[in-house]
Amino acid sequence: MKSKLKIFNDFAEGILPHEASFLLKENRIRDEEKESILKKVCINAERFDSVESFDEDIDKRKYAYIKKWINTKLGTVDVDAHLEYLSFTEKQIITDTITPKEEQELLSHISTYNNTSFYFQKFYELLKEFQDYLLIRFRYQDCKFTESFLQENKKFYEESIKVKEQLFYATKDLTQEYTSGTLNTMHWEQQLLSYLYSEELDGKNKYNSFIRLVFLYFNYKEYQKAMLVFDYIDECFSDGKMYSKRVLFNYYANRVILHSNLDDAEKAEYYAHLSVKQENSDKLFYLNNLIAILLKREKNKQALNILTENYALFKKSNNNHQRLGFATHYIRTLVRNKRLKIAETFAENFLFNNKQHVFEHRWRHFFSNYLMLLTATEKHVEVVKMVNKYELLERELEVMNKEDFIPKIHWYFFLALYMNGSIPEEKLLEDLINTTSNFKLTDKGKKDLFAFVNRLTFILPDVFSKIKSHLKKQLVSA
Repeated sequence: MKSKLKIFNDFAEGILPHEASFLLKENRIRDEEKESILKKVCINAERFDSVESFDEDIDKRKYAYIKKWINTKLGTVDVDAHLEYLSFTEKQIITDTITPKEEQELLSHISTYNNTSFYFQKFYELLKEFQDYLLIRFRYQDCKFTESFLQENKKFYEESIKVKEQLFYATKDLTQEYTSGTLNTMHWEQQLLSYLYSEELDGKNKYNSFIRLVFLYFNYKEYQKAMLVFDYIDECFSDGKMYSKRVLFNYYANRVILHSNLDDAEKAEYYAHLSVKQENSDKLFYLNNLIAILLKREKNKQALNILTENYALFKKSNNNHQRLGFATHYIRTLVRNKRLKIAETFAENFLFNNKQHVFEHRWRHFFSNYLMLLTATEKHVEVVKMVNKYELLERELEVMNKEDFIPKIHWYFFLALYMNGSIPEEKLLEDLINTTSNFKLTDKGKKDLFAFVNRLTFILPDVFSKIKSHLKKQLVSA
């Protein structure tokens, strides 16, 4: 039976936890039924698995009121909505089409704006443009307002520009370190922290400092430090600062990575479900993060349902990095759900159609899952052919010294040689053990390694039982 409140239910499902926290702080509603609706919206915003139903006996006009009230409250602090206003007003000024009403609205913002506003830089530059517009028209009285603001905030604007430039240099260093590993960037930490906690800096620079600190801490696996800056930003959002849905979704996606690395799968899944609520160009990225967590938690059927529901999004995406991630997860999930024939057809077609892109990004994840599929279907000859055709052993050797590295391609290849009768069991054991001699494993890496060994145990229980015993002794003595 169709709910009488379908439109409101759909609207309420889009409310995010930090929006709910802000709305409850702003609540001055005295009508009991309206307040009960708002509170239920906010309670449901904290959940993604079970929600409370709305009372259909309450007058629908009260639901309409709450919907309008929520949109108005969020709209007043939405920095992206304000950016649209600033951009529109700038166009009006530049094209000499600004109306008297629009002029008055812009002038009225002067009293509410300050150097800590999110788009302070943009507003300051807009006022400079507007002042020029006013001067050429001899509007000296209005110029007094703009000139006063510009003079009072000049030092803050100049500092804001300097910080923006420093963030650019920090970004260059951080991205270079991530891709090449040849640069040390910890010297940026204190400078970025000073920007983040500054009480005089504009919101955009503060949030961009947060993003770069997260990048820095993730690079160095400093997850406890990362948690501190996440908690700070968390409080800002709940107070309605730096808020927009776009910013929140970006924040949730980063929290997914944080909690995944802290091995807190429950919280990682919670934030991953939040991150996929928005339909935007990054949704495939958010989906890939969610699927990785669901698979880690053995929620294989749920993962397959989500991948199937979003297959069309994968097909039309132009982002080769995220397409490869989706394809890898899809193969892995189909195998977990024993849809081997479908997985094999998909993997074969994807590789054929995307040969030019497969090695651009996380190729090891794609091929290790493809080889896992071929191993599960007992196509060991195909494993050897694929490894040799694409020179996968040579490629994997180039990255063998990375932390938490597991030589999955080597293992699938040696296993295939044994299953094809090309090497005896003693040689298989020797080859597998030789690849483990230089392991650099954290606790997380050790856990992942033994999970991988367990997945292979069904093929040759005796062999992998010996491998597991060897690894336990090796890692204890390391």
